Amino acid sequence: MRIKNSIINLIYIWGSTLLITILSLVTRRLFLDALKIDYLGYDGLFTSIFSFLTLSEMGIAGIITYHMYSEIASNNTEQIRRLLYMYKTIYRIVGIFVLTAGLLVSLFLPFILKDNTDSWGFIYTIYYLQLLSTLCTYFLAYRRILFVTYQKIYFCTMVDTAVTIISTFLKMAVLIWFKNYILYLLVATTANIAANLIIAWRSRISFPDILKIKVTKEDFKKLNLWYDVKNMMATKIAGTIYGSSDSIIMTMFLGVGAVGLVNNYQMISAKIQEFIISIFKALQASIGNMVYDKDKEKGIDFFYALDLLGFYMGLTAAVGMIVVGQDFIVFWLKDTGLLLSMAFLVLLSLNVFIAICNNPMNYFRNTLGHFESDRNYMIAAALVNVVLTLLFITPFGVAGVMIGTVAGHLLIFMGRTVVVYKHYVQKSALGYYGCFLIRMSLMILTALSTLFLVKPVDGGLIGILIKGIVSVITSSIVFLVYSIRRKEFKVILTYIKTVIKMLTNKSKNK
Repeated sequence: MRIKNSIINLIYIWGSTLLITILSLVTRRLFLDALKIDYLGYDGLFTSIFSFLTLSEMGIAGIITYHMYSEIASNNTEQIRRLLYMYKTIYRIVGIFVLTAGLLVSLFLPFILKDNTDSWGFIYTIYYLQLLSTLCTYFLAYRRILFVTYQKIYFCTMVDTAVTIISTFLKMAVLIWFKNYILYLLVATTANIAANLIIAWRSRISFPDILKIKVTKEDFKKLNLWYDVKNMMATKIAGTIYGSSDSIIMTMFLGVGAVGLVNNYQMISAKIQEFIISIFKALQASIGNMVYDKDKEKGIDFFYALDLLGFYMGLTAAVGMIVVGQDFIVFWLKDTGLLLSMAFLVLLSLNVFIAICNNPMNYFRNTLGHFESDRNYMIAAALVNVVLTLLFITPFGVAGVMIGTVAGHLLIFMGRTVVVYKHYVQKSALGYYGCFLIRMSLMILTALSTLFLVKPVDGGLIGILIKGIVSVITSSIVFLVYSIRRKEFKVILTYIKTVIKMLTNKSKNK
């Protein structure tokens, strides 16, 4: 049943991601044709500001989520109901705080946007629209967690995809006919609210047993939330500083236009990660159930197999980005003035490699809890990122920002590895660090080799396709040489055979 649900989730997520990626690329091209790049910078800046405001959630929702997995595994409906409404209560309190804090922060925008050339009426309008979209998550989206934990995330994907497709075409119409950024944001905000309302409505039908229940202070005490919150809070603050400080620093040192240029590259890297990481997202609930299963050895073998799969996907994605990234930007946006340095692209690709390799580890880590174990790594990552960014942004520009990002990301990866190896695999993480250094070296060597192979190939669509195919083939050969004799590779093959058998039997039954 786990494999079947994961396959269904994956089919929906992949189809959705591919379609939305194509529409997003077209929309971004229309956006830059109709509006100036500074507007992308505003979007990145305000998103970072709201990330800081949501620190008030203190990670409690994540703590409740990982408690949910064990309750679902034991089919404890009453406790699931209790957890859901604790989740709802916390999110509504946080939503009120974010609203209040967001209004106060708006008073300081003139200090952040010192070189602003747009009217302040326009700036405040787009700020408040994005604040409204953020608030929607806290007042409407809490019921999504049921679909995730019950392995029915495909329904959320269907709703999000349908709403996104409709809203994307509306955005395109706005960009073509009205060229109005405020109307563009109104469409996005309305779509976000609509999707969450539909999912909230459906959850009441799909989970009729999850009814309102009285939650007391004692329930929170029994969950021992304060212990986890103390450890999670430092992690949450550090993670937000790490993930959201770059846009603010870039705005202050390089201007909001630089944030817009970086945003184009980050959109590509985000879509690649979204497509690849969707595999692990589809397996999220399976991982949660497996961690609490009695057959621990099977779970550990599954972890090693996913980790190896993450390496292959990270290798393929990073090498492909380095090889075709610059050509794709020019083909897509038709403007060489929107290119950033090759050094920035290489560092961004390295960060994508770390992120994708890290993803299986991340899902196991979140399911396990023990938030105190990687707290100091998260704090160190935030400090290293900010210090290195401030140190290198002036001499190296946006590439200097990525130096801090990559260094901090490596520390986050180390911390998550400590949690999984200490509390699940029950081995020292040192051996894994050595393994990852070898994998990272292989990625760099593969990228250099592929760049040499495709050097005679010109740009354009045909050139991009040829370079992309060569990069995938090269990465696949390197991966096979590295992994074909490993036990975890055989586990991957076993799961692939199981999936093929299920699909074959299903087609025969039809």
